[in-house]
Amino acid sequence: MGEGVYIVCGGTGGHLAPGIAAAQRLIEAGVPVELVISEREIDSRLLQSYPDLPRRRAAGAPFTLRPLGLLLFVFNSLRGFVSAWRLLHTRPPAVLLAFGGYLSVSYVMAASLRRVPVVLHEANRRAGRSIRFLAGLADRVFLPEGVALPGLEPARLRRLGMPLRREVRHIPREVIRQRLGVPLHAKVLVVTGGSQGAQALNEWVAAHRPSLAADGLWVFLVAGPGKNTLPERVAGESDLGEPVELRTFSFHNSLHELFCCADVVVSRAGAGTLAELVACQAPAILVPYPHAADDHQLANARDLERRGGCVLVPQSALDSLYREVLDLAYNDWMLGRMRENLRRLGTEDAAGRLARFLVKEYLRAAPAAAPAAPPPQPERTSHGPA
Repeated sequence: MGEGVYIVCGGTGGHLAPGIAAAQRLIEAGVPVELVISEREIDSRLLQSYPDLPRRRAAGAPFTLRPLGLLLFVFNSLRGFVSAWRLLHTRPPAVLLAFGGYLSVSYVMAASLRRVPVVLHEANRRAGRSIRFLAGLADRVFLPEGVALPGLEPARLRRLGMPLRREVRHIPREVIRQRLGVPLHAKVLVVTGGSQGAQALNEWVAAHRPSLAADGLWVFLVAGPGKNTLPERVAGESDLGEPVELRTFSFHNSLHELFCCADVVVSRAGAGTLAELVACQAPAILVPYPHAADDHQLANARDLERRGGCVLVPQSALDSLYREVLDLAYNDWMLGRMRENLRRLGTEDAAGRLARFLVKEYLRAAPAAAPAAPPPQPERTSHGPA
């Protein structure tokens, strides 16, 4: 049996963030890890805050039925499979942990053929294509409570929420607002569309910017890399003469801090974003991305709305979003009730549970403390966990 854990988690923030969370807890337990990430900019940006995490880049392309896209998917999957096959032969891990997405396909298939145990994790309320496709090759599959995967034997199923990075937690609002220079009494709106669904929300902010300022709302917009058309900082004044600002970011490494600062968050509904909203006790209006695979964002948003943690506004009803924002931002009773609901939901340490499971089942001989290691090379191609 090999040593350590390969964590296949690249391609989107929703896959990479839980991979980082699992890596943090495993390293704390003394387990060698290595992330397998994509060549996309989103991976590079998020990992800038974690320079000491070992990682390697792998070829891959999202699945699509469009002829050229399908050809790229097949070609890059074959490249990824050959690379994974060689890697798992040269430096086999004790277990391979995969969080779904296109990178998982080649690595999980190679691991299965190499008889390396595979553990899969899905955090959305509807399992993605890759998880459904690969579940039959996995030793264990982690799914959220209440989510089913047809054909999966109960003995291989485990229940778990979204692993969160160590730093993602509730921080008192006054602490964050002092750090950001925002008055404690101000009403703050945070808007973020993620890596795919940012455009419609960016356009909504641009169209309503004067009205948001007039109504006294400070706005923090995370527009997405390459999608920012608004000024980085615009100072204004409300109808009552109070100072307000619009601050725009292409990317924000500490999105949870903005969530803790906010009165209201307008966001897409990926599983990672929802888990951070719960952890930060941030009331939200969710606009599910309508083109998400299997409409999983709508399922995510409906589940959180049912639990009293958000308001759901379909993208087809964006005309009503402004009124929903005002109604929630200035309803302190509703904000307090929503925060209390979120507080009750945010009790699970999913990352810790996942790490303890891996150590118990596959890494019983792991050392008690992480050994000192030289700084990792960011794009290694010939070795894995040491």
